[in-house]
Amino acid sequence: KAYLEVSNFPAIDLGRRLDYLVQYPHGCIEQTTSSVFLQLSLADVMELDAAKKAQIQANVNAGIERIKSFQTSNGGFSYWPGESYDNEWGTNYAGHLLLEAEKKGFAVPANLKNSWINFQKKQAKNWSKSNEHIDGYYYDDLTQAYRLYTLALAGKSELGLMNRLRERTDLSLPARWRLAAAYKIAGQKEVALELV
Repeated sequence: KAYLEVSNFPAIDLGRRLDYLVQYPHGCIEQTTSSVFLQLSLADVMELDAAKKAQIQANVNAGIERIKSFQTSNGGFSYWPGESYDNEWGTNYAGHLLLEAEKKGFAVPANLKNSWINFQKKQAKNWSKSNEHIDGYYYDDLTQAYRLYTLALAGKSELGLMNRLRERTDLSLPARWRLAAAYKIAGQKEVALELV
């Protein structure tokens, strides 16, 4: 076989990079999620043969199954399987993946998703910006904006909490953009445009 790629950008060699990522030897919540996220989108950016599509289908299903091992009794996700404390950013990221996988037709267990949504709602309501280092993590505005974005993606927008975050005068630029995306998904296009 031969491939011809014509572009005015350097080749990104997706095939080789995918093979590396699929066989990546580590498996924290971020690495597991990143590996599966890429595979969800691969068919959108390159042609895949039937064998590669089947491999990706199996890998995504295995990734969803693995993510279940990170879920804590609270409904969030820990950094490593079996740990009992929740990782805020990892919980946002893994939940985002579950929503995107479901949108692409993959089966996501209802109890996994619903427990995660309930956790996200609780954390969103209890959030307050702090520069303190608490339990090993910084609870910043981007984490909250991402959380609100994932709730909007899940069809569970928290407009009151979004408004409260939007009113902050010290909102970081990344949080502002993520919050704008949450408003857009929630059907509040004018507010989203005002934020950006």
